[in-house]
Amino acid sequence: MAAGQRRGRPARALGLSPSLRALAPGGGASPRPPDDRPVLRLAVSKGALAIELGEPFALGPLRVTELVVRLAGIRFPVDLSGGVARFRHRRGQLVRLVVEAHGTELAGWAAPRLRGFLGDGAPQLIIAPIEDGALVALRSGETALAFDVAVAPAERALRLLPERARGVGLAAPPHALALQALSLMAGAHGRIVEGAIVVDAAVERIVRLLLPAAGARAPAVAGVQWSAVVAEAGRFRAEGALGAAPPALGDRALRALETAELAGAADELALAGGLDDARRIYLAALERAPRHPEISSRLAWIDLVIGERAEGALSTVVDAMPAVDAGLLGGALLEAVGDRDGAFSALARAAHAEPYGPLAALAWLRAARLADSLDVRLDALNLGVARAPGLEALRWARLEARLDVADVRGALADAEHLEASARGAEARHAASRRAAEAFLARGHAADARVLFERALRYAPESPDVVAGLSRSLRSAGEGRRALDLLARARALASRSGAPAGALDLELARGLAEIVGDLPAAVARVRAVPPGAPEALEARLLEGRWCAELGDLGGASVALGRLRDAVELELQGRPAGDAGAARAAGAPLGGGPAAVAAMLAEAAEIEERSRGDLLAAQRHLGLALRLRPRDPAISAAFRRVSGELAPPIAPPPAAPSSPAQRPRATEQRIEVHVAAPRRRTVPPEPVVIAAAPAPLPPATPVPVARTPAVAAPIAPTVAAQPGDPGLLDEMPTLDGSDTSTEMAPVPNSVTLAEGQAPLARAFGVDDEHLAERLADRLRADPTDQGVAMALADVLERLGRDLDLLALLSARLEEGDEPARQEVAPRRRDVLVRLARRARAEGRASEAELYEMLLHSELT
Repeated sequence: MAAGQRRGRPARALGLSPSLRALAPGGGASPRPPDDRPVLRLAVSKGALAIELGEPFALGPLRVTELVVRLAGIRFPVDLSGGVARFRHRRGQLVRLVVEAHGTELAGWAAPRLRGFLGDGAPQLIIAPIEDGALVALRSGETALAFDVAVAPAERALRLLPERARGVGLAAPPHALALQALSLMAGAHGRIVEGAIVVDAAVERIVRLLLPAAGARAPAVAGVQWSAVVAEAGRFRAEGALGAAPPALGDRALRALETAELAGAADELALAGGLDDARRIYLAALERAPRHPEISSRLAWIDLVIGERAEGALSTVVDAMPAVDAGLLGGALLEAVGDRDGAFSALARAAHAEPYGPLAALAWLRAARLADSLDVRLDALNLGVARAPGLEALRWARLEARLDVADVRGALADAEHLEASARGAEARHAASRRAAEAFLARGHAADARVLFERALRYAPESPDVVAGLSRSLRSAGEGRRALDLLARARALASRSGAPAGALDLELARGLAEIVGDLPAAVARVRAVPPGAPEALEARLLEGRWCAELGDLGGASVALGRLRDAVELELQGRPAGDAGAARAAGAPLGGGPAAVAAMLAEAAEIEERSRGDLLAAQRHLGLALRLRPRDPAISAAFRRVSGELAPPIAPPPAAPSSPAQRPRATEQRIEVHVAAPRRRTVPPEPVVIAAAPAPLPPATPVPVARTPAVAAPIAPTVAAQPGDPGLLDEMPTLDGSDTSTEMAPVPNSVTLAEGQAPLARAFGVDDEHLAERLADRLRADPTDQGVAMALADVLERLGRDLDLLALLSARLEEGDEPARQEVAPRRRDVLVRLARRARAEGRASEAELYEMLLHSELT
């Protein structure tokens, strides 16, 4: 027997408990549905019979509060027992009409008509009464538009004129958007006339909807005019009366009508998208009304939206008003021309003066992004949150700013507010996860752990949140627990079919750094597929860890796959486009700098572990395509290319003879450069120093002469160190001469600038001359003349790689005259190297040289 059950009475069957509302007085009876027909009544006033509206009746967003229709041709006494139904077929004359509308009801009715106007879905819409009109404001995300509407009644029509349009994040001039928004809200009831929305025959439309719904005949409305249009607290009221005088227009309405007459045609063109034609008519209007602030603002907004006209638009604004007083327009223009302080001041003034809270908050958000000081930025964000506490973008910005100044408590308060304001489990999960990642990125691991656990409350099977929790645990020193959570996140990702490349990389790093299990880490990174965004980093880690394990072959294969993936991505791209930013998710989505750093590390591994300079050169060449002006990569490429250059061959031995000429290795060559500039014609003669010991006279020896030599040359060297000889008299030794007696060869040769080829006339070949010049350049790297002489020798020897390294170094380290001298020669070398690589089938190497040439030309 159930407890509490009385003996002899059956137990009550279980069922739903009664509703608490049903227990209240009146029970749960539903309220009576409202009557959808207007209530009319008869009224007798001053000997006339009239039909009046018994109670207010709603027509859409409007509410008709008063309506009086006078019935003519009725004689008294009259029987009124039949009520309104007896007279409903008579056509009367409308005498008075009063219509009201609340701003919230207007906004609720108009918002669906603006769906997709500023973004996805219906925007947040506010319609508030102001003097002589209304404030209309819309917001969707970080895009907002606000404008004033001046109401100018004219007989039975209403003219709505937008002005002072402003906004943030708009893709079109705000005045054109304001006109479009008014047109969408008015629908078929309004038409555009000279930049105004005109609602024609508003009185006829109202009475033809109201009286027939009550079963009465629509009255005549001739002679009825709007007598007053009043904007009161929270509502609008329009009154119409028979024979009433037109109302006096306020200052706002008069100014708006004059502006519409001046710029109405331009407004319609801007609404249709003809911005250039609209701009032309605005300019003509400014000629008629110089420095008109409203027309100047509309013209400047067009230039700002089109882009690359900020200076001209700022000049237009400054002619009419100070730029800092131009509101959001002035702030945007000053920011576009680089005046960050002026833009901050203009945005701050606009935010203080803006009546629409969300637009003012967005202005503070833009001002905060311009502030360099963290304190100023945080103050601006605080003011913005005060104006619009529910604006998510502003809350997120303040959360990050508070974390930057180590205000963890305030940041946690913002995170809790964002989570509480989110609707639905998915939105709250996203808010908690984003806040946790922000805390973790700034080193607050403990708070990030709490936020990640809160995010798991809404999505316990989310692999991203589990991975974030593992990262926070690892930052807190709990590495092994973090690895366990990472493995769980990897399993969850596999189960849901989500990409797991990032988790594999993170798990592999944990295995390598925490547990020290390099083989398992290699297995993890090998599981990353080639097309994944993390593929390049996975190949680099595989090569690095294989090299540490001693698997040099596996390391080379992994790094080769890295290089092949980058080459495949760059294939078919012009040289100048190699460093362009890639789309997210592409193989080079990490950015050119990050990929170039990977290739540089791969080159270092190849050179250090395997000694493969050729592979290192290819890696560095690809890195240079991505970062052509990186000094570290350029220096590494020059060094590796220099080591790959062919060795200097020893000089050929002289044939044995009784009177053999001294070999070049036994000579001491001194190269003296007279001027820091290279010339094609030597400015000074060649001076040959005397031999250490006098030589006995010798018989004349036949010598071969250059075509420029016209006189015989003495058989002995008669010139002394201070006696210069003419360049045209310099002899050239004939290699076929086998005479036993030859002209003496001095032990030292002094060469003027540009005369290095003459050293071969004294038995000194170019290879040894290159060595001597290189020694001199190493002793004094700033000697431009020696560098250019060495460049001449290297060019004759065909050692273009060494020549490229030398000229690149001079181009980077020399002054402006030196760079002007070196740059043309470096371009010639790049052209020769690219042509030779193309001819020998080395396409990638040729692309590298062409890329370097293209970067230098641009």
